[in-house]
Amino acid sequence: MPLHREIHRRTYPLRASYLTLAGIVVAASLAYHPSNIAWWAFTAVSALVWPHIAFLHSRHHQDPFHAEYINCLVDALIIGSWVALMHWSLLPSFCILAIGVADRFYTGLKRRWPSTLIALLIGMLLMSALIHPSPQWDAPLVVQLSLLPLIILHSAYASWSTRSMLKTLAKQNLQLRLLGRIDPLTTVYSRDYWWKKARTALQQYRTSQEQTSLLVIDIDRFKTVNDVYGHIVGDEVLKQIGLSIRSCLRSHDIAGRYGGDEFTVLCKHANAKEAYSVALRICDKLAQIRIREYPELRVSASIGVAAADASIGSVTEWVKAADSALYSAKNAGRDQVFDVSASMPLNSHSPATIPMRFEATLTPASSQSQKQQERNSA
Repeated sequence: MPLHREIHRRTYPLRASYLTLAGIVVAASLAYHPSNIAWWAFTAVSALVWPHIAFLHSRHHQDPFHAEYINCLVDALIIGSWVALMHWSLLPSFCILAIGVADRFYTGLKRRWPSTLIALLIGMLLMSALIHPSPQWDAPLVVQLSLLPLIILHSAYASWSTRSMLKTLAKQNLQLRLLGRIDPLTTVYSRDYWWKKARTALQQYRTSQEQTSLLVIDIDRFKTVNDVYGHIVGDEVLKQIGLSIRSCLRSHDIAGRYGGDEFTVLCKHANAKEAYSVALRICDKLAQIRIREYPELRVSASIGVAAADASIGSVTEWVKAADSALYSAKNAGRDQVFDVSASMPLNSHSPATIPMRFEATLTPASSQSQKQQERNSA
């Protein structure tokens, strides 16, 4: 839920505790000044009833943020009236005003403080016109003691609320960082994050000669899947591909989505032969993907392998080397794994993979239509 839609939930407990405890201070002050039952009733309603009315007002309003702004103006009128009702006693007035300002900053409504200040002054003037208070700057001991719950309890609650909010923000920031790292559809790492990892791995190879290899994976004829079955099915296939690739990796391998239907895998602590074995496992796993509504649909991939060596000066050159092997695999008939250092694949196909023919990605109706066209052309 957006922040402005939850503002009444943040302000309600603070307003209720603040006005209730501040009302105790006002009541203690009223005991030392001549006052009638109306001012006692006004203090009780302002402290005990108004916070709940304000909550219901914000909760049921179409624009909770604007409703809370109106509530804050009423709060300011009440506080201004209380200051005058306490005959301008400095210590309680200053404490109530300071804590009210701090709560306003917490709730996120600090940008409209000029109108709140005006409402505060109006409250003071109205109450002064009604009771004509004589300034009594010193607060009696009982009034000073009545400030302790407001200062201690409300401040402790405000601190706890702030701590909870900071924990929530920290958790959300962590989630945002993870979302920035992970491709939401395929659940492998995003291109930018994977690229950073590849750059680090290449630097480690230069400094410590740590063997690292790169796989570039291209799904065979994936455009046909989108054209024939639709993009919804295409997205489901991509999701299954991402999960399949992840299930084939070792604990220190890193998979990323390079483009629409292209994936990359960083095989750390692996030479070309070991990375080739990872690529074959990926081919095996992709061949097992099935979509329940379209059991005839088959998935295969062409994969290029390139091990890091002294001739590679950047990640871009590294990816180009693996791309070169990938194109060799495609030219050789697709559904194959090629190593850039070899002119032929070490194994033409993975044991569980059958090359995906073009007809395998077509619906039965489309396949019959194509066969009819071939007969007519013959």
